Amino acid sequence: MSATRARQQIERTHHDRVASHERHDFYTWGALAAADAHAYSLIGQPVGRLMLDLGCGRGDHAVCFAQSGAYVVAVDLSGGMVAVTQRRAIEAGVSDRVAVQQMSAESLGFADATFDYVFGHSVLHHTDLAATRREVYRVLKPGGRAVFLEPLDHNPLLNLFRRLTPWRRTPTEKPLSMADLHFFAELFAYSSHREFYLLALGAFLFVPLNNRALFQRTLHLLNAVDQRMFRLVPGLRRYAWVTVLELRR
Repeated sequence: MSATRARQQIERTHHDRVASHERHDFYTWGALAAADAHAYSLIGQPVGRLMLDLGCGRGDHAVCFAQSGAYVVAVDLSGGMVAVTQRRAIEAGVSDRVAVQQMSAESLGFADATFDYVFGHSVLHHTDLAATRREVYRVLKPGGRAVFLEPLDHNPLLNLFRRLTPWRRTPTEKPLSMADLHFFAELFAYSSHREFYLLALGAFLFVPLNNRALFQRTLHLLNAVDQRMFRLVPGLRRYAWVTVLELRR
């Protein structure tokens, strides 16, 4: 078995298992709300456009974009996640706008220049970046836009947390470095990225207290401080939790 297939098997098994359980953690409290909102703003108004949701997970984003008027093709390596997304699209009444397929990001079964948009949320760091970059560029229409939200790997405290909580992730995933962002963007005509959550990570002190309101309030206030700080001291951006990467072909 090749290294790529072995890694994909690990990822598939993990996410099939995760798909069988409802999520109840700080993500459901809106931990990524500000970064998500920025990523969505880069898509704008996708009415009537064809979008690829790469690594669709439980289908949150596919359903949201379909409700905004897009036609969404949602793909995921995990058959479990594909089933959850199909069910959610039906429950949301958008199954006529969401087509779901099991597929790897490194080998997309679509013709060249198919999609107006490619969207990915926490997916690139699970993949072979070179292969995924090639496929994203290939299936995106000229002038089309890709938007990805991904974790960064430069903050030592975050990396310590990752080492202490291995059950939260697969052993094959790797948060992205700034060098990875630049590599992934090389093929594209335009790229930019914006980082989120450094001081705002202090809000996570309220998670063990199960205080959702205080968590959200603190996260919102400190994220505003972070954004001002990143403008004043750009070198601190690399230590943020996540980045939103925008690419245009």
